[in-house]
Amino acid sequence: MLSEYCGGGVIPYQAEIGEGTILGYQALGIVIHKRCVIGKNCHISQNVTMGGTSEIYEVPVLGDNVTVGAGANIIGPVHVGNNAVIGAGAVVVSDIPDNAVAVGVPAKVVKIID
Repeated sequence: MLSEYCGGGVIPYQAEIGEGTILGYQALGIVIHKRCVIGKNCHISQNVTMGGTSEIYEVPVLGDNVTVGAGANIIGPVHVGNNAVIGAGAVVVSDIPDNAVAVGVPAKVVKIID
């Protein structure tokens, strides 16, 4: 198996991860589906899960410069726009636009960054 297991996280080699992206705390507890796409210069904090749902092929896609807070879950065919911020513990199950701050369960946009 060519997945990388570091700090209890699972980051498959098939996942597309853009340059400059940081996986916080040596990827502690981070789980990324092998078909996920993560843009450039993103910051993924510890204990984040990015994955699919049963019987749906599509998985999360993150734009560039996205920040994902600790313990967030991004699940299903979700697109997170460029420069978005996902709060700690948020559960993202629908698209998040560019320059948005999303928090809560389920995550809702609470602010658009100018």
